[in-house]
Amino acid sequence: MAFEAVHLLGLALLGGAACILALAAVLRAGLRGMSVASLARGLRPLFGLGLLLMVISGVLIVLSMPFKYYLNTAFRVKMLLLIAAIAATAWLLGSGQSSASAGRLRALALISALLWLGVGFSGRLIGFL
Repeated sequence: MAFEAVHLLGLALLGGAACILALAAVLRAGLRGMSVASLARGLRPLFGLGLLLMVISGVLIVLSMPFKYYLNTAFRVKMLLLIAAIAATAWLLGSGQSSASAGRLRALALISALLWLGVGFSGRLIGFL
């Protein structure tokens, strides 16, 4: 039970920071006038801490019941979405610091936010499938 709480805390940190960054990229002026690049620099510690908490607690959770998770379709979908969400967020972090077009940045931000929502949703489905 404690591992799940730590896992959810990591998801809140990582997913919340990703959604904040995505929202800033979608808005033309960023959040409170901050550019996406400066916001990305400020959110990097949250990304790192959230990812660290999620990986450590997630591995421990899976090791507690490996066959339950290995055979679960929702778990497999979550892992695929997690990889895609981390890649999209990393790409968004890099794009925020370059001179990427605003339209491309917004599309990437929307994809990133939807992927993180999918990670959370499929994580909740693990217990039901």
